[in-house]
Amino acid sequence: MKKSTESSTITKAAPADVEQMLIDVAILYYEQQLTQEEISKRIGTSRSTVSRMLDEARERGIVHIEINYPWRRNHDLEDQLVARFDLHEARVLVANQRPEEDIRRGMGVLAARLIDTHVREGQVIGVSYGRSLASTIEALHPSRAVALTVVPVIGALGSDNPAIDGIDLVRRFAGAYGAEYKYLPVPLLVEDVATRDALLKLPKVQEILDLARKAEIALMGIGALAPEVSSGIWKGYLSYSRLALLKDQGAVGHMCGQFYDANGLVLDLEVNLRAIGIGIDALYSIANVIAVASGLKKADAILGALRGRHLNTLITDDETAKVVLESQ
Repeated sequence: MKKSTESSTITKAAPADVEQMLIDVAILYYEQQLTQEEISKRIGTSRSTVSRMLDEARERGIVHIEINYPWRRNHDLEDQLVARFDLHEARVLVANQRPEEDIRRGMGVLAARLIDTHVREGQVIGVSYGRSLASTIEALHPSRAVALTVVPVIGALGSDNPAIDGIDLVRRFAGAYGAEYKYLPVPLLVEDVATRDALLKLPKVQEILDLARKAEIALMGIGALAPEVSSGIWKGYLSYSRLALLKDQGAVGHMCGQFYDANGLVLDLEVNLRAIGIGIDALYSIANVIAVASGLKKADAILGALRGRHLNTLITDDETAKVVLESQ
């Protein structure tokens, strides 16, 4: 009987009085941090009535709850990507017109959290290169040590920015989990096929590449041919004119140091035969190939990688995801 009397008292009050009661209760709860039990004693009603009043305050718009989290996801685009390209998972950052560096940082947070859910004792984890991967590894803050072995999937870039090179990324990834790591003591690209073949015969190189091919997780970037997104990766290896020629030959992107076309087909190019790494074909036997990439200049490269099934998990931003889906 008490609940019914209290509820009817609130209902029968004048509209202005009801609204003021709801405001007062909302202030006590949300601003003064009183519990519902404390509020009920203060205003002489039951805790359940206070709960209903708080619900009504939200329904009337007196209280507006907003989750102020900077790295929100677009779940609808994630579902579309998974369905369209038969992916295991996708994470799509709501970019909100942020600067490129902030978008990379946000994707890194989403990627790091996803990776941490897949990490298990005894795994081998392969790591590629690039700025998005650097942001991902920077965001790794696991709460436990895990016995892993982290290895590079390609040779060293020799970049002016060592923080994006596989050598440094492998070390930092392993450090986050207190894990072991291995180096691949050869460059990504050599001057001719004979040199590549000779280096691949070295026992240490064979050991690391064989281990990388057995990885349960591969953390990958996706490279494009636009100079502004490729120069840091290929500087010292390929000139702008050479990249332009590769584009004329049908290349839209690269992974594992190998260039592929719009359908993801690895091109029959001499440069692909000079690259040292596990190769794109090896990705098909790795259970979780997680690629982190965004930007409209990379949309064709991302789409080609998806068409070629070079990955099964994609982390990107919403603007890139929309272009990729519209282009399919």
